[in-house]
Formats: sequence, C-alpha cells, structure tokens
Amino acid sequence: MDIEMLFEYNWHCRRKFLEGMAKLPWERVVESRGASFESMRNVFLHSLEAEQGLLRIIAKTAEWPRHDYDRDFKDIEAMRKYAGEVEAESKAYFSKLGPGDLDRLTPYGRTQSQVRVEDMLMHVVEEEIHHRGELICLMWQIDFEPPYMSFTSFLVEANKVK
Repeated sequence: MDIEMLFEYNWHCRRKFLEGMAKLPWERVVESRGASFESMRNVFLHSLEAEQGLLRIIAKTAEWPRHDYDRDFKDIEAMRKYAGEVEAESKAYFSKLGPGDLDRLTPYGRTQSQVRVEDMLMHVVEEEIHHRGELICLMWQIDFEPPYMSFTSFLVEANKVK
C-alpha cells in the first residue's frame, strides 16, 4: 500500500466533507453535540491539527499547532483555508521523502517511544478515518446525508484505476 495515496484519499474526503458542511447552517456545524471535540467543526479541525502536528514531529520542523477554534475559525472558508495549508505542508513533506525514510525511527507520544515513520504516518491516516466516521454519525443525527467516499470510489474519481 502506498502511504501517500492514503493521504491523498484523506485530503479528497476532507474536501467532500467541507462541501457538505458548507450546505449546513453554520450554527449546526458549531453546535455542541457531545462528540470527541464537541462540534463538527472542532472534530474536523482536530483531524487537521493531528496531521500537521504529527508530520511536524516526524520532520522535526515545528511545534504542534495550537488554535482557538472559536476565535480562529468563524466560517467554512477559514476551515477550508487551514485544510489547504495542512495539505500543502504534508505534500511538501512527502516530496522530500527519500529512500529508507519510511523505515527511520521517530519519537511518538509522551513516553517518546520509537516507531517507524511509516507507522506514524499510518497512525495519521487512522486518526483521520476515525474522526471521519464520527462526522458521518453527527451528520446522520441531524438527518443530513454525509458524502459517500469509499477508498475505491476515490480511486475511480482520481483516475488511479482504469
């Protein structure tokens, strides 16, 4: 499996979820719903911070991102802009990967355990998918149909298969 393709799948799904949330009244997007990070906006933004933060840890380039969601993200456009920044930063990281980099060890977690870079990247993918499922449920709870984005449909849409 190509780890970069899994990231491309996540980025593709994010754009679809942003399109979906843009159709909702903003009050529904930020409504406290008792989710892991309270609202759809916050769950979505947490996923972005997780990708950005974990790749920064791997690359040793910067600190974990910190945002005040209420202050920094007052509309879908602000979320879309941040999503684009995270995607661009991640693409830049992937463009610099060299032979053997995926097998390099990197610290993870409070204990500073060592894991392979590829395993850390897989954790980022899993984190995204975990919270995407949460967003799907939050949309269902308000009778809003979430975007359907299976991996295979992504492959067809992205012309990765014939």
